Amino acid sequence: MNKKILIGIITVVVVIGVYLFLAGGPKPTIKIDNEDWDSIKLNTAIAKFIVSEGYEYQVKIVEETSKEVMENLSKGVVDLTLEGWQQNKLKWYNENIEKGTIVNLGMTFESGPQFFIIPKWFADQYNIRTIFDMASYWRLFKDPEDSTKGVFYNCLIGWACKDINIVKMEAYGLTRQYNMVSSASEEALESVMAKAQQNRQPVFGYFWAPTALMGKYDWYILEEPSYSDKCWEKVVAAVEDKSLRPIDEACAYESLPVDKIAHVGLAKKAPDVVEMLKKMNVGLEPLNQVLAWAEEENIQDWEEAAIYYLQNYEERWETWVTPQAYGNIKRAIE
Repeated sequence: MNKKILIGIITVVVVIGVYLFLAGGPKPTIKIDNEDWDSIKLNTAIAKFIVSEGYEYQVKIVEETSKEVMENLSKGVVDLTLEGWQQNKLKWYNENIEKGTIVNLGMTFESGPQFFIIPKWFADQYNIRTIFDMASYWRLFKDPEDSTKGVFYNCLIGWACKDINIVKMEAYGLTRQYNMVSSASEEALESVMAKAQQNRQPVFGYFWAPTALMGKYDWYILEEPSYSDKCWEKVVAAVEDKSLRPIDEACAYESLPVDKIAHVGLAKKAPDVVEMLKKMNVGLEPLNQVLAWAEEENIQDWEEAAIYYLQNYEERWETWVTPQAYGNIKRAIE
């Protein structure tokens, strides 16, 4: 090797080493949970872009199910989830908050409603209003695999709400009339629900917001008994202990803000990122708008959707970040 080239390489290595020494060493990698629904994919992409481009940390996205994130977050295998949905895993959440293994970093968006839906035109045609009305109409939702029952399209495989919905349907007396089918992905569940609307066919299932599906079609949210702490404790207990089932009552999901949940070690690993996350409120309406845009434009790359959000909602995210991070992000976008 040419002596001048060798000296040049050594010089670069020394300069980098001195820089890292003065800076306290290389920044650690931040591991962010990512799960199988669109809003968390978008929120994760927004956070990744800000943390990597603005604060110059390496970011690793960890694909996992809701059940896996409970174990991995409490152990620090992942550092952060942008959508905690702790109301669906209340025992785990309360226990780990009390132990101090996880911390709540505040709201990502204002509310995360979850509900049982049918097409609005169908609800109006048959004057269906409550979840209990569905017992009389199972033949109109007939399961193509089992003509003796209707079909209810449940929460996704691996999500905590799948088991919650089974307990609720039992309590409402509907498992006698309906089989419960769970899809492997949001796209599969959304496809079933959307196709029914497009073909003007009845369909009965679980869904949530923010999602493009809820914005594109007219749905009727079936009335359920109002949420109460006492009722929900019964539901959660029956999920954890099958011997308690069926329970004699159930109720609607509580509509709570969707929060960012972090492993306690993130504050030491990246205190500047934690300060940013505490201010990071992406917003329900902006999420609805960006998700609808992404679907209409057939956007497959969530980083592209994140950049669209950052371009269109600068007045929001500018307040979360430091001046230096703001400049870095602007340059990266441009």
